[in-house]
Amino acid sequence: MKLLRLFLLLVLFYGCTKDKYKAPDAFFVKPQTIAVATTTLQGSTSHNITDIWYYINGQFKGAYPAGNIMPFPVSGNNTLSFFAGIKNNGISATRQPYEFYQPIIIDTTVEAGATVNRNFTFKYKDDCVFHWIESFEGFGTTTGITIQNSINTDTTYQILNSSASAFEGTKCLYAALDNDHPIFQCQSTASFTLPKGGAPVYLEMNYKCNQPFDVGVYNGSSFTYVSSVNTSDGEWKKIYIQLSAGVTTNLAATAGWFMKAVKQTDTPQIYIDNIKIISY
Repeated sequence: MKLLRLFLLLVLFYGCTKDKYKAPDAFFVKPQTIAVATTTLQGSTSHNITDIWYYINGQFKGAYPAGNIMPFPVSGNNTLSFFAGIKNNGISATRQPYEFYQPIIIDTTVEAGATVNRNFTFKYKDDCVFHWIESFEGFGTTTGITIQNSINTDTTYQILNSSASAFEGTKCLYAALDNDHPIFQCQSTASFTLPKGGAPVYLEMNYKCNQPFDVGVYNGSSFTYVSSVNTSDGEWKKIYIQLSAGVTTNLAATAGWFMKAVKQTDTPQIYIDNIKIISY
């Protein structure tokens, strides 16, 4: 009899609590492709989106590596927001949503247990200001390019005209250092009026190199280091570098871009393509 009463109590307890503790309804979203779309005035569509940060009805729920399936533990109609995540300054420990890409927002009702396969195409926000875009495709034409050697360089860059060498298109900047020419430094031909006070200012750039180099901002003859770019292991990569601190430190009203490399390996080679400087 005692065993029967115990059995009945367990059945009653389970029946009262199973609904309380059961897992919430959930569906899943799986990015199929991740891309960036641009207008003709915004330059290259290249990107290095490494993560997707997502929100449900305005509440942050998580960040997943780009391409991974994402769980949504909700049911009914919901507003889903997806933000493109980057490695700030190319550093894995400083992952964050990229300031200048619009989030993708979806109002949807999805059946629990379903998986939604979707292409993600991000766009720049409407109020982005593109201060500088250099793709090097204007070299050798009336358009020209907007980069020059710095006065303290002993290495002269080349513009390669080959689709096999460039990241995209047919042209890119190339510099090779050696024992007789161990320093390379170049800079934008113009300076730009960039917001100060810590306002977001970013450099975007495709690069390929077998040794590190530095980037920063300058005014006149004063050069302010901002960040280093590591070797790319023989592959083209994309980096997003936050220039805000360097721009704020710069005392002049305008600032230009520069990069500098000092020979560290036997045969240093650096390729650069698709430079952008962006702010609001």
